[in-house]
Amino acid sequence: MMVGLFVLVVSADLAHSLSATTQHRATRVEALRRASGQGTIVVSPSLAKANLCCLGEEVKAVVDAGAEWLHLSVQDGRMVPKISFGTPLVAAVRKVVPEEIILDVKLSVVEPEHRLRDFVEAGADILSVHPEATLQLPAVINAIDAAGCATGAVLNPGTSVSTIEPILDRLDVIVVMLVNPGWGGPKYLETALDKIKTLRALCAKRGLHPWIEVDGGISSKNAPALLQAGANALVAGGSVFTADDKRAAIGALKGGTAPPRVPA
Repeated sequence: MMVGLFVLVVSADLAHSLSATTQHRATRVEALRRASGQGTIVVSPSLAKANLCCLGEEVKAVVDAGAEWLHLSVQDGRMVPKISFGTPLVAAVRKVVPEEIILDVKLSVVEPEHRLRDFVEAGADILSVHPEATLQLPAVINAIDAAGCATGAVLNPGTSVSTIEPILDRLDVIVVMLVNPGWGGPKYLETALDKIKTLRALCAKRGLHPWIEVDGGISSKNAPALLQAGANALVAGGSVFTADDKRAAIGALKGGTAPPRVPA
């Protein structure tokens, strides 16, 4: 009898926790969608360039400096050559950041449909997938939306905008890569600029306002051209995490406007 009562209590606590988590995510995703067409620019510091030995301190530093999103690039060693982190790190970050911070998760993994639930439960707010990684892209995007997350698609340098045209109205975030994920190498800046301009024109024609996010070697040198082309979310790793003044670094990426301080 006591065991049964214990199970009921734990189950109730878990259900309450999951309900609260879902509600907080819904609030964040709603705010994200509302802001995308309002001329807002966000910087999403990439945790791939953080010092993982003191990750909590690193995350706190960039959040205090005005970061509203945090970018987590998940790599499985198959879709891209490298293996990065997975759900344990996403869950750990979710626990230490303020409620309003968006966890921007890019899944560079084969068959992401088999991983969505794990990352939703870990606390992701945006889930972006590669069209090349799945045979069922529309279904995967629908599943992300049904789970309560913002939907995203990733365009590698060699991936055409036409790949996502049929689902453009289903996307909250479109990630335009400056480099090939996991490979590094040359930056395809001109290719990215053309894609951003094409995407903005297509979206304007359809009355859509997704976030156009750019990832791969973003700095204060190339950010102005990307923003001018129509990007409004910038993934920045080393240019933020290695900066002595992270607030100034984020401000420089946004075009010189320093973000407001986060209340202590």
